[in-house]
Amino acid sequence: MTKIRIVPVPFPVRPDALPQAPPLEASVLFVANLQRSSANLSSQYAAIMTGFMNYLTSKGLSIANMGLISTYGDQYGPRLLLGRSAANAASAPSSLALLGLLAGAVDAGVTDYQTLLGLVGPMLGNIDDADLQPVLQLLASSGNFDGDGQTCEAQNLIAFGQGLTSAALPPALGGIDRSAFFDSPHDLFIVVYLQPLARRCALPSDACNVNGRSPTDIFLDTDGTGGVTWLSFTNGSIAPSRVVQVAIATAEGQSEADFETACKAVTGFPLSLFDVIGPSPNLYFTPLMAALNSAYPGTGQSADFCQLIGSMPTAAIQKLGSSVAALATTH
Repeated sequence: MTKIRIVPVPFPVRPDALPQAPPLEASVLFVANLQRSSANLSSQYAAIMTGFMNYLTSKGLSIANMGLISTYGDQYGPRLLLGRSAANAASAPSSLALLGLLAGAVDAGVTDYQTLLGLVGPMLGNIDDADLQPVLQLLASSGNFDGDGQTCEAQNLIAFGQGLTSAALPPALGGIDRSAFFDSPHDLFIVVYLQPLARRCALPSDACNVNGRSPTDIFLDTDGTGGVTWLSFTNGSIAPSRVVQVAIATAEGQSEADFETACKAVTGFPLSLFDVIGPSPNLYFTPLMAALNSAYPGTGQSADFCQLIGSMPTAAIQKLGSSVAALATTH
């Protein structure tokens, strides 16, 4: 009797029929120096923020949520000043609505920050890109974030991270529910500093310490699950290898003359901004980024502030963004 052998025929599977891998996602927290002089940098801040996020998106890293805090806290302590989540981006109010509110308030003689904030506050938790510049200008012009008497560069950031689950202020006082934006970790948590002025302390020093501890030690401290302790998410934790700190700052340890020479060499650098930016005698970001990279390579990134506010910042944005986006696929 002849045995019949059945040979299975491989069934070709088209690549486009396979389930798609979920997109990589990141949370981005901007930490901006909002001293009064920074009102003159609101356009540059907004351009850096949108340029950086748009480039990350182009590299396949989706921005799940974005928020901004001040380098130095005001009388209300660490708090989210503006933000947006991808889930609500489509319903963000038109920039014309915010500008219309501001114009109407000014026409009515309202010019103080606190009153204006009460008018635009409800929009700040779902902000449109086009609204970043006027809101940043308003925040800086208030003088609330000058940080008088504060010497620590990390105090407000660390307190904000440790209080992610804290209750927000009422909207009339600029309150935004931080836990609604940063309730759970994603593939990356990216901290982006915007610091155009001298750092107020040097690492290591007592002036930089937060509750007696070095910011470096706090940023690298982990719990029993391996997650960083300074980010208190409602759900889960994130490993230090997935927390990237990006310093977009003016030069450290550089003379005023050398600083101006370097900035003037940047194509399209606006010379009028020398009145509101300057180098830092104190070294803060340089040792911080070195320590982060020593512990977890790639988690400390830096870019020169002058390079990013010239007329041709694309190359600098791409270099910075590529280094950050690459970490999402290697953690």
